[in-house]
This record gives sequence, structure tokens and C-alpha cells, in this order.
Amino acid sequence: SVVRALGAIRRADICFVVVDSTEGLTEQDKKVIGLAHDRGRGIVFALNKWDTQNQEKKTFKRAEENIKIMFGHMNYAPILPISAKEDTGIKQLLNTVMELYNQLNRKIDTASLNTALKDWVAAYPPPASRSANFKMRYITQTSVNPVEFLIFATRPEVVSQSYLSFLKNRIRNDLGFDKIPVQLELKASRKRWEDRGR
Repeated sequence: SVVRALGAIRRADICFVVVDSTEGLTEQDKKVIGLAHDRGRGIVFALNKWDTQNQEKKTFKRAEENIKIMFGHMNYAPILPISAKEDTGIKQLLNTVMELYNQLNRKIDTASLNTALKDWVAAYPPPASRSANFKMRYITQTSVNPVEFLIFATRPEVVSQSYLSFLKNRIRNDLGFDKIPVQLELKASRKRWEDRGR
């Protein structure tokens, strides 16, 4: 079943994680979901058999929080209650899938990206110490579905994971990728990128 799941992930644009509301997720489920995230696939958690659960808002809120705790690096992924038996929540699920598909195929022009990068760096400057200092020179989108960006920076080896997380969050929130994973790669800046700023 895991081999079949991995094959499906390779072929898919969006992966549905159908969670039995009465049972939850297994360790094997978690590993497969992690692979979908690593491959940049859109992910939707569908809480099935929701008709068997208490319908108070706090019940869903609790289930939502449990998934977010379990997958802290995937807070972007929508979580929706559905019932295949009662045919409820399906319309919202399909609407969400279309939104994810549009985000997966969104392309941002390079000029807009670099204007945004300048604003992000101004809002959260790199460390001032000589040992940890770096400069973000240039950003471009290298791929859609999966969505990937490349930043040329001085001394990319000293850029912290927290700073990368900050940039990923800004890309998601400011550029319309708030429901999908975003891949961000750093490379050492080349002379021609440095010359552009002079």
C-alpha cells in the first residue's frame, strides 16, 4: 500500500489525506504525508465520517489543532470535515482543490519578486555581525507545480533556517501561495547579480 501511495504521489498534483475521524492517523500515514510535502504536492486533510462526531465548533477546532501539532511544518494545508455517507463537505472540498491547483500553477514575474524581496529584507534585516552577515541579491521563480524559488545570496551557508522560514512565509502570505508547500533554494550570488545593484 505504501508503494502504491508513493506512485500516486509522483503522478498527483494534489493529495487527499482522508482521515477516519473515529481512528486518526497512523505512523505510516505520517511518513507518506511527509513525502507528499517534500515533493511539493498540494495537500488537503479530509476528516471523513464527520457525521459521527459532535457537531460543536470546538470539536472540529480540537481535531484541527491535533493535525497542526502533528504536522507543524504543514500549517498551510487545508483541513476540512466531510462525510462520504451523508455527502456533506464535498462541494467545499472540490472548491478548495481548485484553489490549490491555481496556486500550484501560479507564476510570479521576476520584477515583482525582487520588489517584494527588497521589502522583506528591509522589514527583517539579516544579522549585523560579521560572522553571520549575508545579503539577498536576487530572487526568481524556477518552477510551478511544484512551486520553487531560487535566491542568489552572498554567503548562503550562513543563512539560518529561521530566516529561510521567514522568507517562505512571506512568499506564501504576500504572493498568494498560502495553501501549498513552497520550496526555496539558495545559491551563492554571481558577479552579474551583484553588478545589478550598483
